[in-house]
Amino acid sequence: MTGTASPTIRTFRPGDLTQVRDLFASGLMEFAGDVSDQVQRYVDHSLRDDMADIPGHYLSGLRSNFWVADSAGEVVGIVGIQPREQPDEAELRRMSVSPTVRRQGLGQRLLETTEEFCRGNGYRRICLSSVNILQPALAMYQKYGYRLVKEEPYGEPPHQVIVVHHMIKELG
Repeated sequence: MTGTASPTIRTFRPGDLTQVRDLFASGLMEFAGDVSDQVQRYVDHSLRDDMADIPGHYLSGLRSNFWVADSAGEVVGIVGIQPREQPDEAELRRMSVSPTVRRQGLGQRLLETTEEFCRGNGYRRICLSSVNILQPALAMYQKYGYRLVKEEPYGEPPHQVIVVHHMIKELG
């Protein structure tokens, strides 16, 4: 991306769906390694669930949204926000950045976009869940003020090699 314009962060449009789904799936599978079967099942479930109807899951309420980072018509980053049961808590979901633009500050920009949105919509904290295979994502979340509140195994015994990290950030 050297010498090109920085991606534009904007709200999801229906024409983005295929690229968004591809980035979500490839972003997880890239790190799956020895647990690719478990990760593929999770990806398949997600693609049939909220990732099948992004407008219905993320754009139908005033306090939720889904953004894409657009670089010359190519979706290179995604992130969503949904409300949780507590009215002052939001959940950060489906964050992914294309390997073609990683380590260029796009993840930080996506996080800043979600935090600004959350503050403007009365949220006091953002929660998220990520998994141990996504070490770069976990490091980024920690760097930007998310703290670990719980860990739990994911999957069926005896193959629980994936650990879910539940994190939270208080918005000041």
